Amino acid sequence: MNKLLLISVYCFFGTFIFANDILIQEAVKSNQVKVKMASNGQALEEGMVTAEIHNTSMGKLNVAIPVGTKLIASEDDRQNLILVQEEILVMAPNTKKSIQLKGMCIQASNRSPGSEVNYAFGEVLKGDLYDCAKMINEHKIVNSCGQEAIWAFSDNHDAGWINAENENELALRKFVADRKGVENPWFTTSHVGGNNQLSRNYNPMQPSDDYYNMSGAEIKGDFQWKQNAKKKLTFAVYDEEGRMLRKFFENKDFNKGEFTFNFFYKTSKNLRGTYYAKMTSGDEIVQEASFTF
Repeated sequence: MNKLLLISVYCFFGTFIFANDILIQEAVKSNQVKVKMASNGQALEEGMVTAEIHNTSMGKLNVAIPVGTKLIASEDDRQNLILVQEEILVMAPNTKKSIQLKGMCIQASNRSPGSEVNYAFGEVLKGDLYDCAKMINEHKIVNSCGQEAIWAFSDNHDAGWINAENENELALRKFVADRKGVENPWFTTSHVGGNNQLSRNYNPMQPSDDYYNMSGAEIKGDFQWKQNAKKKLTFAVYDEEGRMLRKFFENKDFNKGEFTFNFFYKTSKNLRGTYYAKMTSGDEIVQEASFTF
């Protein structure tokens, strides 16, 4: 493969290379490097997987580990990962380097990587997953917000489950909604998690919960409506069968105008699914909006 062709190949991954550069997948396949790789019990931000790369060749290598690379777990009940940060290792002949790889889980129903679970390099994934990983890399959204964005494609999670707290995260949520062909959510659902690697506030000094808890949720959003006359309003949450689950206020006077109600609802009892926030005046539905958890 000549230098020009190598440059063309690596431009796809956003990295220009030279003649002694090689993808990690090709380096492993051609036995130019040996890899030992295992989860380390650290949080997303720190890199959940430690990889030791050994250049076994007689020449210098620049080993490229591109965004979008799949990491395959040795245990079937552990999550496979997708890398969201690219790495280039400049390696002299017969040397070793150890690095922390930043990957995100792509099997939400499986257990988190934990520690001392072996991993192997797989292919570079394509499509929405790859584009999402690339955006996470570009904007450094290596946290639970980025993780939910990945799960929106790998496990069909709702865009509203992406708990965005700044401009980059909001842009990521809009990107996910656009790619999935859904409306950019008016609400955010945060699933109540234990102390595990995928949580935003993971503490490795405390006992770890080896799962991502989806049984409870906190839903927040800005519920907006307008009315052309003074009305007595009631705001409540309903299930798909129309049963009222919680009433926030009843027969409260509102004048003509546009309004926003800062909506917050916490539950650990309801089944996951679609629910409805409704602003009513007697039998009239003034405004209705659905949300999911």
